[in-house]
Amino acid sequence: MRILYRFIIVYSLCVALQAQSSVDTSSSEPLQNDAPIVPDAGSRIMPSTNPDISAIGDFRTSYGNQGPRNIEIYFNALEVQLSSVVDPYAEAKFLFSFGKDSLNGDYSAGLEIATLTSLSLPNSVQATLGKFKPHFTKVNQLHPHALSFIEFPVMIKNYFGDEGLFMEGLSMSFLIPNSWDIYQEVVVDIGRSATTPALDYGSGNRLLTTAQLNTFLDLSDNSTLGIGISGLSGVNVLERYTKMTGLDLTYKWKPVQFNTYHSFTWQTEAVMCRTDTSAGSYVRSFGAYSLFEYQIEKRIFLGTRFDYAGLPMSETMDERRVTVLLRLQPTEFQVFALEFQHANRNYATSVYQVMFRAIFGIGTHAAHAY
Repeated sequence: MRILYRFIIVYSLCVALQAQSSVDTSSSEPLQNDAPIVPDAGSRIMPSTNPDISAIGDFRTSYGNQGPRNIEIYFNALEVQLSSVVDPYAEAKFLFSFGKDSLNGDYSAGLEIATLTSLSLPNSVQATLGKFKPHFTKVNQLHPHALSFIEFPVMIKNYFGDEGLFMEGLSMSFLIPNSWDIYQEVVVDIGRSATTPALDYGSGNRLLTTAQLNTFLDLSDNSTLGIGISGLSGVNVLERYTKMTGLDLTYKWKPVQFNTYHSFTWQTEAVMCRTDTSAGSYVRSFGAYSLFEYQIEKRIFLGTRFDYAGLPMSETMDERRVTVLLRLQPTEFQVFALEFQHANRNYATSVYQVMFRAIFGIGTHAAHAY
């Protein structure tokens, strides 16, 4: 019943905001149709108090060669997002997730994102505080519904869990001026990490810190290259430090004359991890993936991804995975994906799996980072 109560609370909040917008726009005296509306000279015209509201559903079915049940059919998650400008100086975003527990089948509600972001700081500086996904690697900053493939790469799952890494704290970003007319951005995050296989919330004063340098290059009218370098330092379950370094490369080709029908993306990321286990002792591990995706028609995409990832507490255990993807996008509000996966682990038996996912959304949802 808790999940039902929480959903009712979120829904009631949305309805109340809609009603408030209607009340604010009403007037005690009717206006003439031809009478112009003149604002008070001493007042500031405020943006609409009605936030953008969206809901995104994630349905999945799969067949695999492991486990007591080979066939799974389930509704995986619902994400409800509310976002709006607070005033001319800041904007806010809240994202609630209602997800299914893969072990017991129960649904639970959780707050994934709650941020306040500045809009008017000088020198191209932007500050964000609240709960968010830190800027470490490129793919970690996405939510599952925005992924090209159905699941996160293995390196993200092995180090940060099925949903990626979250944190609570402060993020600062600024643009680097340069004479080469190249887009460069630096982002620094500091706060508390969610508990993951590689990191822990911590009981002391040690905080999670991340830093990322992003460079964006226009190679031609049809192609771009993005380069990212990331660093991370945080506490692990042993109350010692875990340090990680990440590198990402993203090449995109989209011909101007055929940009609706053809495109190509190559994205590669790698992370190196050092986990301190005791005084003078540590574990080194490595993870990486490389994906290729080609748009063959207006609404049809083909792709493949190669994964390798170790485990943060082991230097000997690792997993290799190959994924083949077929994705159909009738519109921006519907995405259907079919995948075949083969995973080879040196610490368990091999896994074969066929997965299908349907993403469907309503409402106004902000665009994701390019």
